[in-house]
Amino acid sequence: MSASDIDVLIVGAGPVGLTAALLLTELGHSVRIVERRSDTQRAPAAHVVNARTFEVWRQIGLDVDSILSDAHDPKEAGSVHWVPKLGGEILGSLPYEQQTDAVLQYTPTPLRNLSQHRLEPKLIGELTQRGVSVEQNTTWQSCTQDIDQVTSELSAHGSQFSIRSKWLLACDGASSAVRTTNNIIMEGPGELQTFLMIHFTADLSSLVGDHPGIIFWICDPTSGGTLVSHGGNNEWVYMHSEDGPREQPATDAECEALVRNALVESDVPIMVLRKSTWTMTSQLADTYRKGRVLVAGDAGHRFPPTGGMGLNTGVQDVHNLAWKLSAVLNGETDEALIDTYGTERRPIAERNAQASLDNAMKMFEVFTALGVDPDPAMSVRNFEQVLQSPDGRSALTAAINNQAVHFDMFGLQIGYRYMLDNTTTPLPPLTDDIIRTFTPSSEPGNRLPHGWLIRDGKTISSLDLVPLDSYVTITGPSHKPSQSLQVGVDFDDPDNWWGNTLGMPADGVLLIRPDQHIEDRIGMPITA
Repeated sequence: MSASDIDVLIVGAGPVGLTAALLLTELGHSVRIVERRSDTQRAPAAHVVNARTFEVWRQIGLDVDSILSDAHDPKEAGSVHWVPKLGGEILGSLPYEQQTDAVLQYTPTPLRNLSQHRLEPKLIGELTQRGVSVEQNTTWQSCTQDIDQVTSELSAHGSQFSIRSKWLLACDGASSAVRTTNNIIMEGPGELQTFLMIHFTADLSSLVGDHPGIIFWICDPTSGGTLVSHGGNNEWVYMHSEDGPREQPATDAECEALVRNALVESDVPIMVLRKSTWTMTSQLADTYRKGRVLVAGDAGHRFPPTGGMGLNTGVQDVHNLAWKLSAVLNGETDEALIDTYGTERRPIAERNAQASLDNAMKMFEVFTALGVDPDPAMSVRNFEQVLQSPDGRSALTAAINNQAVHFDMFGLQIGYRYMLDNTTTPLPPLTDDIIRTFTPSSEPGNRLPHGWLIRDGKTISSLDLVPLDSYVTITGPSHKPSQSLQVGVDFDDPDNWWGNTLGMPADGVLLIRPDQHIEDRIGMPITA
């Protein structure tokens, strides 16, 4: 095999591309991963890593404890607050996601806040340990494909070269060159709102005081914007809403002034590290496959950040895809299996996009309660009147409390279900209860529900029963012996996970896919 003859070329070394490379490498396939940046992500960018994403990394065999060492302590990142300015009165607060030990009954790896610029080096380190290096400063330019392979043209350090691969996977972000070049169309609103992102360091502990949190919504109409903590009280991102793209980029001095205007009077030193503008969108690719070209992550879907679903949806994209690519590459099945990647994942992305967009739109309830007006002077007067009026305060509190779903999406994060050929129950419409509440289910299409089991004297998750590279059959304690994992024989079930959580009869059978989703169920649940 020459250096240019590989199984999969991955374009983009963000968390999604790196996870794809880790999955395919663990599955025994040759990959190259190229990245146009010269280094890992330097700005914090995404910061929410939900339970399902950690479960995927756990299945790959990553050192999850090491990854978690750079995450926020939930005690410091467990709340969101609304304030006039940071250091001012707390106008309202809500819990931020389910990060307590209570969720260990549903997942072995609860959600954590882990900024992308700290996450990427961890994933690269894991990939390097497996003998694969990220080829940075490398720009993908174009490709041609035939029935057997894709030939990509790239440039690096002033040189042009080609890579031949059996498949090309685009993980190159919202402005994906691979997607655009292959005429994959994004559908949905492309310009919802423009923001100036200011990444800065400052010791704001005196302003945070006794109210630590991950997000502070700045309500004073002369300021506006959102402060996001990315490392204790010292590293921050300030998102400032803009009327549209600036004619000239903002200077460091302008950015510092904007940040200071979001704080109560303070002479705290501020160092602006970097700044950029970005546009909030809500879009999905019209297809996830064009021949031997596939898209994943932001290359296939762009969400508003209100919900933290972008990175996580992308990781789960490649989890769905990797085992299917592996089966095709190994000659175990035909390429029709690859088509199920789009039919299964796109509806999930559509629901996640809708929930994220709904969160963004619902935030206007708070602005309305604050009396926001097209006239800035009127906004200031209305804001002052709201804070002075019991009725105004009550309306503001109600509007803030109505944002609770935005910060509690556990059901959507791990309760998604694929529509399989043998599935008869359609996906239900999104409701607050579905978004917030996770109900374990053994219905085909669902992720295998987590439960704590004992195998070889060690406590494991039921998810640990599923290998990356093959289906597994799990049978109840009274099922006749077969080529399967049997409750009470191959592992102990001290809490009756099989009966209580799954609702399966003693002679029931579950067939689980390599991505830990249930393919088939034999024997009706006990509760049916």
